[in-house]
Amino acid sequence: MITFVTNTNDMKVTVYPVRGINAECSIPSSKSHAQRVLALALFNPNKTEITGIGQSDDEQVLLKIADKLAYRVDQYGEVTSIEGIRDISSLTRPLEISTGESGLATRMLTPMLANFHADIIITGKGSLLTRPMNFFDTVLPHLGVQVTSNNKKLPLHIKGPLQPKSYQLDGSQSSQYITGLLYAYATSPLLRECTLQLENVTSRPYIDLSIATLRQFGITIPFQDDTLFFTSPAQLSPTTVKIEGDWSSASFFIVAAALKGKVTLSNLSKESKQADKAILSVIRDFGATVTINENLISIEKGNNKGFEFDATHCPDLFPPLAVLAASADSVCKIKGLGRLASKESDRATALQIEMGKLGIRIDTDHENDTMLIYPGIASGGTVSAHNDHRIAMALSVLALSASSPVTISEAESVNKSFAEFYDLLSETGVRIEKAP
Repeated sequence: MITFVTNTNDMKVTVYPVRGINAECSIPSSKSHAQRVLALALFNPNKTEITGIGQSDDEQVLLKIADKLAYRVDQYGEVTSIEGIRDISSLTRPLEISTGESGLATRMLTPMLANFHADIIITGKGSLLTRPMNFFDTVLPHLGVQVTSNNKKLPLHIKGPLQPKSYQLDGSQSSQYITGLLYAYATSPLLRECTLQLENVTSRPYIDLSIATLRQFGITIPFQDDTLFFTSPAQLSPTTVKIEGDWSSASFFIVAAALKGKVTLSNLSKESKQADKAILSVIRDFGATVTINENLISIEKGNNKGFEFDATHCPDLFPPLAVLAASADSVCKIKGLGRLASKESDRATALQIEMGKLGIRIDTDHENDTMLIYPGIASGGTVSAHNDHRIAMALSVLALSASSPVTISEAESVNKSFAEFYDLLSETGVRIEKAP
C-alpha cells in the first residue's frame, strides 16, 4: 500500500534578516530525476524499485498516476516498488488523468500514453490550465495521434496509437516536449529505425538527464549533432534506482551561503546531468569559495563581484541568481529572459514587481533577451510569491539580507518542488514565522 503526501496548507511566511549562517544541510531528492524515473517505471513491464522519492507535489502526482495505472505499487520504508502499466487499450470509456500543476508530467506522459489505442483525457489544475500546450496539436497528429485541446491548452483529449517515424522537431518551446517524445518512442511497440532531429534546442542538459535516466532502465539512445537515433523496440529492464539530490533546490541554499556565510550540502552528485548544477560556475564568478569533497559541497561567502550569465539552458536559475545579483558590487546581466514567461508565473514580471517592492531595481530587455539587476539593500515589507515555488524561495533568501523582515504570501507554493524548504532554512538559524 502506498501513502501519499498532501501539501495543502495556505500560509504567509515572515523571514527575518540574519547576520550570518553556518550550517550543514541535506538536499532533498530531485523532482526532475524522480518524475522521469516514475514515468519510465510506469511503462516498465518489469519491476522498478525506487529509493528516495521526495514529498513535492510534482512527485506525488506521478505516484498517484502510477497507483491508478500500474499493475502494482507498493511502499516499503523509503523504497517504492512499481510493476508496470496495465493495458488500457480495451477501456470502453475515456480515461481521465490529472497531472496536477506539473508541466513536466503533462509533457512527458501525453505522448507516452498516446502509445495506447485508447481515449485519454489529460487534465490538470491551477496555473497549468493557462500554460500553452500547442505542441501537441501541432506534432502528435503527424504521428498518427488524434488530438483535441481547449484552444491549445488543457484539457487534452488524445487517442493513439502513436506511430514513431523520422521527424524534425522544434525544441525552442521546452525540452520537456522532447523528453515526452523521446520516452514515447523508446517505449513504443511500433518503433522502427528512425530519428528525431532537433532544432533550436533549449535546456539541453535536461535532454541529457532524460537520456541518462533511460540508461538506468537499460536503454541507450544515441544523441549526436542534435539528433536522437532510434532502432527497434526495446524493453525496459528490471531496475533499482536511487533518486539523486536536487540542484534546483540546492541553488537557493548555495546563494544563501554566498551572501551570508557558509553552508555545507550533502546528497548532491557532482556528476549529475541536472542543468542547475551550473549555479556553481556563477557562484565562483561572484567570488564565493566552492569546495567539493566526495559527496559534500561547501559554499562560503567571498567578494560580491558582479557577473554575467546565460541561463537559456537553465532558466530555473533566474530567481536565485536575481537575488544573488542584488548583492553584487555592480549591475549583473542574465540572458535567457524569453524562457520565463510560461512557468508557474511570468517569472520576469514577478521578480521585477516583488523585488521592486523591496527596493531592488530590475530591468528587462526583451529585444536582447536579458535581465539587468541593480545592486541594493532590500527593505522589509510584504510581497507575493505569485503562487510560484521558485519566486517564494527567492524572496525568502532575499529577506536574509534585508533591512527588516519580509512577509511572503502564497508561501505554500514551495510545496510544488521543495516542501521542506522553510524547515530546512530555519535549521540554518534563520528565524521564520508561519501564519495561515
